[in-house]
Amino acid sequence: MAPSAKPLLLFCATPGHGHVMPVRAVAKALVAQGYEAIFTTNDEFQSMIEEFGAAFVPLFGRANFSMSTINTLFPNEDRSGPPAGPYRLARALKYIFGSTIPAQHESVQVILRGIEEREPGRRVVIIQECMFWGTLPILLGAEGLKPAGVISLGISPLPLAGPGIPPFGLGLPFDSSPAGIEKYEGMSTVREEMYEELTESLNEIFEGFGLGNMKEHIMDLHVTAPDRWIQMCIPSLEYPRPDPPPGLRFGGALPGGHRSVTKAMPDWWEDVTVNTPKKRIVFVSQGTATDLYEKLIIPTLQGLANCEDIIVVAALGREGATLPDDFKLPSNARVGDFIPFDELLPYADVFVTNGGYGGFQHAVSHGTPLIVAGLAADKPEVAARVEWAGLGVNMRTEVPTPEAVKVAVETVLSDGKYKERAVALEGEVGNYDIFETVIQSIEELCAGDA
Repeated sequence: MAPSAKPLLLFCATPGHGHVMPVRAVAKALVAQGYEAIFTTNDEFQSMIEEFGAAFVPLFGRANFSMSTINTLFPNEDRSGPPAGPYRLARALKYIFGSTIPAQHESVQVILRGIEEREPGRRVVIIQECMFWGTLPILLGAEGLKPAGVISLGISPLPLAGPGIPPFGLGLPFDSSPAGIEKYEGMSTVREEMYEELTESLNEIFEGFGLGNMKEHIMDLHVTAPDRWIQMCIPSLEYPRPDPPPGLRFGGALPGGHRSVTKAMPDWWEDVTVNTPKKRIVFVSQGTATDLYEKLIIPTLQGLANCEDIIVVAALGREGATLPDDFKLPSNARVGDFIPFDELLPYADVFVTNGGYGGFQHAVSHGTPLIVAGLAADKPEVAARVEWAGLGVNMRTEVPTPEAVKVAVETVLSDGKYKERAVALEGEVGNYDIFETVIQSIEELCAGDA
């Protein structure tokens, strides 16, 4: 595609580090290849977007929330956080991703109108993270300007139903045996009940756009509605689906150096990189969305405190974050507020995580086995896939005891099958290029190839 023929790319992301940063990485790479880009998300990411040459437009109204204001999206009775498990996921989907659809839709339409006024006839391709549902109205036939194509980036486990696949959100194991297929087919009503409130809410929203009720479950619809769904992992990390939708692609993980914005390393960094005693490195993080360190980071530090052959590195996930003042840091622990995973994982022997999808993919791309302890949102699904792929241990809790963490770490470090599998999957990652996959989809859509 000649430079003059390249479409303008509109990147859309729901606010939140785990949603914005993968899209930012793709946007940055494509801008470097000569594409013109506009990026819309929350204001706090503006400088991070503009620094690589994309234009920034903030989302409107309710859609322009931040992690510090996210609880205001929930009714008063839910602001302390709904209970754990699939109920919590369904409520989050309703209030964070569903209720912001009208404002996201308006934001996109205003941007598209501005482009049309400045450059009549200019083709636009929307590239969004998969939880940005603001394009669903136009994809389902609502009135408004329509782009040349919509590409969704799968930044969470693929929620699409299929034989042997349990209802999304329960974290149950994949089972393609005849008994397993029959069992999960019989649980279709469970899926309907789990997401009933979300379904009703979305149908009301779509009615406001002159649309009828959804003809598919939302977990399937938001995969099949876009022109392309590019899952940001390798096929070996997803349950097989014998009849995938035509727009589904696997793009592999983001390559190292394309995720987090680099920063100065902590003063203890050489304890990890030089590591003269050649101690095992255990890395623990709860991602960027929670600062309740007593859930996983503190139990990990406590459980491994007396392991003289181990250095435990804890990344707190937020600039300026610290552990509670009354917590006594073990001598073998090293703690940093925000440590880019790509810098640390090459040295890690095991990664203890709460199951964030980005951290999962970071670990795979560096050949690092995992221990997953998470129940919030899609994290049980990440844990189930880690276990199914033979990549690590699923702890089936989000608040493990120190002793349980120690046992899990000892299991992974002592059984070479986990590292062997991690290295094999790292090799598979090398066969994929997420940026080229996105570019190929852009070119296909602009050429009219659905």
